[in-house]
Amino acid sequence: MRAEEISEKVRGAVSGEVSAMGFDLIEVSFSQGLLRLTIDTPKGVTLEDCVAVTRRVGLTLDAMDYIPGRYRLEVSSPGLTRKLVSRRDYEHFAGRRVKLVLKQGSRRGILQGLEGDSVRLEVDGATEDIALADIIKANLDFEF
Repeated sequence: MRAEEISEKVRGAVSGEVSAMGFDLIEVSFSQGLLRLTIDTPKGVTLEDCVAVTRRVGLTLDAMDYIPGRYRLEVSSPGLTRKLVSRRDYEHFAGRRVKLVLKQGSRRGILQGLEGDSVRLEVDGATEDIALADIIKANLDFEF
């Protein structure tokens, strides 16, 4: 079974459990025997949260036996500069600083949410609409 197939099966098997624990399952990836789950909540994620999800999900995965052979399970938070991957993320993080890598350059500013198929971004006091299709990568931007 390919890594992408394993990731999708795992996502389907554990997303309900992760959600029932009060977390959003952001990302699932499998590579070279390492299964990574990224979880989040609006309040953030603690080390204890990661341990609790690891225990619960580990038991489920062991029972379902989706992953051939031995594997390591890693559960983590997306961090301060987490990726924005869904339309929901663009709405959820409105008011936060973001960095967008575009087909033509990049932009930093305050995320204002979505307007149709465009991301609203405040840059130096002016509002810009950027087509979702033009965004290659989007992350929260952290200022020290």
